[in-house]
Amino acid sequence: MRSFYLVLGGLTLVGSACTKADPQASLPRISQEGLNTGGFLVDGIAYPATGWPGTLLGTGGPTGALEGGYARIFPGFPVRPTYELRINSEQATKYVVVTLFLRNPSKGEFVLNRNTGLPPTAVDSTIFDHATIDLGGGKGELYTTSARHTGRIILSNASRPTLSAGTFEFTAVSNLDPAKTVRVTAGRFDRKQ
Repeated sequence: MRSFYLVLGGLTLVGSACTKADPQASLPRISQEGLNTGGFLVDGIAYPATGWPGTLLGTGGPTGALEGGYARIFPGFPVRPTYELRINSEQATKYVVVTLFLRNPSKGEFVLNRNTGLPPTAVDSTIFDHATIDLGGGKGELYTTSARHTGRIILSNASRPTLSAGTFEFTAVSNLDPAKTVRVTAGRFDRKQ
């Protein structure tokens, strides 16, 4: 009988050692209180919004965890998406940035399923709701949603002009190699401008 309990105890230890930690546990909770938090999973790996410090000798300052939000459109300037949010994450000196673009943000769901131009170089009439991710490779590679690589953004709080919160998920394709895609899931943001 004693050997039975030893085997059972050993199996319990082996079984508990094999369980993987939930990557979403590394992300902030989903909220809509203006906490300036966010994060996402890329192919199952957690990227909480962290921002990163500026360079010692560079001209750039620090990069915030969340940047952008509701755009301020001034008369005489070309119309651009009225909502652009960047969620910045640093992982082992790799800078990863998810950008969400919405033309007419309001509370609700936005489906990302159209081929789109990308600001600032595209003609305004060709820019539609979309998401992009820069994986920080430094080679000019950008992954974006399209008619074939789709997703969605849900704005659960759209209190213009200062508060936005919601969730997102999408699949995006590389601008350099159409065979390369990434899957972004469990995305969340809570931004107070």
